[in-house]
Amino acid sequence: MKANILLNVEVVSQSNGRRHGLVKSLVVVDHVVKYLIINPGGIISKAQFFKPENIIDVNYKRLIIKNEKDIIKTQRKKVKTYLEEAFPLMNYPVVDKNGEAFGHVVNATIEEGTFIISEYEISRSFFDDIDHGFAIIQASELIYKDQVLYYEKDMYDLSFKNQGTGIANKLLGVR
Repeated sequence: MKANILLNVEVVSQSNGRRHGLVKSLVVVDHVVKYLIINPGGIISKAQFFKPENIIDVNYKRLIIKNEKDIIKTQRKKVKTYLEEAFPLMNYPVVDKNGEAFGHVVNATIEEGTFIISEYEISRSFFDDIDHGFAIIQASELIYKDQVLYYEKDMYDLSFKNQGTGIANKLLGVR
């Protein structure tokens, strides 16, 4: 499944039908989705998140969890104790082996059941996205260190999978 399916969907408890808010972020550790962060709304609300293993069903509108007891609620100051060694998935910077920043994460492919990320979709630039679509990088080629994802190769070595997402290719037939 694609990571964007899990974002901006309403979280609902199966046991009582209670709505908890929208999923606003996915927290990743070692290329595995560990937590989904809920934005319940309100200024003084506690931070809320849950483990992906608690998901029963998900579609573009709603994500159903077993029980509201599966949601971890804590003060915002204590969130770091849960989320050490973690990074939010979307818009995370990607740097090549020479230290050159060349893009950011826009999506990922997540294996159902294990929630392991197999590949990341990287936006290199607006115009490159229009011409070619997003770059696909295997998770095994990226290392998380110092709050950055490091690509083991040079940024010009990116291989594109033919997704057909480049607008110029899709609409105009440009090659």
